[in-house]
Amino acid sequence: MQQKELLIQIDALKEQLLNLLTIWYKEQTEVLQQIIFVYENIFGNIEMEIEQKENNAKKLEQKYKILAKYIEENEPVKRQSIEFIDKLLFKEDNKSPNNSRRNNSQRENIFIKKDKHKLLDTSLYDNVNIADLYRNIVKKLHPDVIGESNVFNLCWSNVQFCYQRQDVERLKMFYLILCSKYVEDINKNDIMQLKNDVDALKEYIEKQNRDNEELQKQEPYCFRDKLNDNNWIIKRKNYLRNKLIQVNKRIMHNNRLLKQIKIVD
Repeated sequence: MQQKELLIQIDALKEQLLNLLTIWYKEQTEVLQQIIFVYENIFGNIEMEIEQKENNAKKLEQKYKILAKYIEENEPVKRQSIEFIDKLLFKEDNKSPNNSRRNNSQRENIFIKKDKHKLLDTSLYDNVNIADLYRNIVKKLHPDVIGESNVFNLCWSNVQFCYQRQDVERLKMFYLILCSKYVEDINKNDIMQLKNDVDALKEYIEKQNRDNEELQKQEPYCFRDKLNDNNWIIKRKNYLRNKLIQVNKRIMHNNRLLKQIKIVD
């Protein structure tokens, strides 16, 4: 395939990838916020209670495991040790008062925390300097370089969003879209680079397509068409109430176990 054909293909693939990134960004910043707002009004209080008690149950389980080690090793469980463990495990609870409601950004963190944890695992990109990547993209998008163009309007906010999330993979997509340089007098090695860019763009398009499709299956996106269904709302509330009952049982169980441990002053 000749240079001109490759360049035409690259431009088409870049446009396709940018369109997919634009859809992803709109879903994250507009659609998600609308869904969260409606979901919060219906289920916010019980979701918050479940989260708080789930967190408490995990800490009590952890506390019991630590103290059980003392017993296994025939060591006395001193009150001083209990106080230290409580301070270690429950220090965050003492810092913040219990709010009756969560704001939207906090609820968003709950819904997409798995995705964010994955994005923040920068060990996957040890050879990538995020700051340099971002800086090069911003230079290309600066109004003095690109002006108030359609590309700027499509990319600027999305790039800032990805950088705030430390989303290296999507920043690399924007880098390929905006920062690739092609010369007119192209040699054999440059032809290979063009082919590599075609392959990379196709791979990114496939990845972004999967991400966009997967997004629709995740909470709370998958609730979007159900939030006006009264029957579903009743079932969801019953499900959450049952979940709360189970969490309360875990808390009671671990409290009983902890009370059985003999404490030495």
